[in-house]
Amino acid sequence: MHSHHIAHMVRRLRPVLKDKRKAELILERYWSDKIALVWEIEDVFRAANECGVALTKREAIQVLQELHHSHNAQYGIKWEDLTSCIEDKVLGRQLTKRELKRFEAKDLLTVQK
Repeated sequence: MHSHHIAHMVRRLRPVLKDKRKAELILERYWSDKIALVWEIEDVFRAANECGVALTKREAIQVLQELHHSHNAQYGIKWEDLTSCIEDKVLGRQLTKRELKRFEAKDLLTVQK
């Protein structure tokens, strides 16, 4: 597990933690002999923008859940699976020319409200 994932877990647990550093050490120790590939909602937004569409947060979570339930453990989840799921479900709205240009030129994501 990457350290930024562990730091994010600790931030989410902060309200109930007394010792942030101790929690990080416990999580680092726990993940020392395991791996987990993490797909985040930002990955879904990026894939959608590459397809020329903007998704809502709810739609992006729907894509993550669909991929989790339907993936083949032997092959895992590929970037193509993200874009195919978005296209197959006809999710989101088309990006405007300005949004598409902003994404291509400055790598700025568009998320539908």
